[in-house]
Amino acid sequence: MDSMSCSTLSDEHLQDFTDLTISILRLPTRERLSCMLNAKKVIPSPENIPRDWRGLCTLLNYTIPSGCDPTDPIGKIFKFCEAKTTIAHFIQCLKRIDRYDVVEETEELIISDIKYFKERSSLANPTPAVPNDFDINVITLDDINASNYGLPFSRYDAFLLYDKADIQSAAAVVEKLETDYKLKLCLKDRDLRPGVMFEYQSIIKLISDRCNWLIIIVSNDFSNSPWNRFIMNYIQSLAIEQRLPKIIPCVFGDCVLPQELKCYVHLFFNKHNPFCDPWNKLRITLSPNKNLALTNSMEANISYQKPKIEEHTNTITKTVDINEVVKISNEEHNLVPKTKNVFDRLVKTVGNISIKVVPQKWSNKNKKKVKCSSL
Repeated sequence: MDSMSCSTLSDEHLQDFTDLTISILRLPTRERLSCMLNAKKVIPSPENIPRDWRGLCTLLNYTIPSGCDPTDPIGKIFKFCEAKTTIAHFIQCLKRIDRYDVVEETEELIISDIKYFKERSSLANPTPAVPNDFDINVITLDDINASNYGLPFSRYDAFLLYDKADIQSAAAVVEKLETDYKLKLCLKDRDLRPGVMFEYQSIIKLISDRCNWLIIIVSNDFSNSPWNRFIMNYIQSLAIEQRLPKIIPCVFGDCVLPQELKCYVHLFFNKHNPFCDPWNKLRITLSPNKNLALTNSMEANISYQKPKIEEHTNTITKTVDINEVVKISNEEHNLVPKTKNVFDRLVKTVGNISIKVVPQKWSNKNKKKVKCSSL
C-alpha cells in the first residue's frame, strides 16, 4: 500500500518526510493549524510546556519580537520557521506539547499536501506549490516589470492604509502627493500583484522593507476594522523596536482617535489653521530631499542677473561685462558720478577720527591722560 494512502501519521511514516519542510503545507492546512493553536491553553503539557503557539515557539527556538501581539502567531511562526523546520519535526513538537488532537485533525490535510507536492515535483516542468524566495519578493505590479528586466525592486515614499469607506479621502491624498508633489505611493487595491499568497504577510513585508512611511487615514470605520488595526499595531511595534518613526496619522473627518495613535502628531485636514499647511508638512516629511531640490530650483529661477554696462562712443557701441576690469583715465574718473553710501556720508559728517589710548601705568608716571586726536 502506498504510504500516501495511509491515514495515520505514525513515526514510521514520518521517516519519509525528513527532507520535506512545512513550507509545502498549503493555505487550508495552515488556517486549520492557526485556528487550533492560536488560542492559549491554561493547562501545560506533561513536560510543563504551554500547549499552544507559545510551546511551539519554545521548541522551535523562535521568539516573537517584544511589543508585538499578532492576531495570528502561528502564521508568524510559519513565516520565519518554514524554511528550516521539517514536517516530521513539527509533528513531534505537537506531540511534545500534548496536542495529539491537532495531529489527528490535520493529518489528512498534511498527507494531501505532501502528495500534491510530490506529484508536482514529478512533472517534467514542475511548478512549485510554494513560491521561492524570488517570487515571494514579487509583491507589486512594478516588481513584475523589474524582475523581467533584472532591475531592483521599487521603493515607495509611503504606503497608504485606509478603509474602503474612506476611498474619497484616499483619492485626494493620491492626487495631491503623486500628481502635485511627484511622490510615489503604494496602495493595496491598486499596486498589489494578483495571486499573492498570504496577503497580510506580503503587505507587512512591503511596508517594513520597501516603504519609508505608513500613512493612515484615521476614521471610525478604520478603527472598527480588525485587519487595519493588525497592520497598524504590527508596524507600530516594528517602529518602536527599530527606534524609527514610521506612521503618519491623517484625519479628514470627525472621529474618535484610536488609543494606539494618540501618542503621534496628527495632520488634521478637516480644520483650518492659518499657521499650518497639512499638505506641505506631509510633503516635507515624506521626502525632504525633494523639498530641497524644489528650493534649489526656485533659487535658480530668482537668481540675480548681473547687469551689463553699455559704453557709448562716437563710432562704436560696446557692451562691457560688470565682472571685467575696466581701466579709465583720471579725466574719465571725474566724469563718473560718485556713489554715495552710508559709509561715505558718515565719513563726511563726522570725519576720520583716531583715538590714541595711553596705558594707565604710563599715565601715572608721566601724569598724562588719554588723548583724542583728530587726523
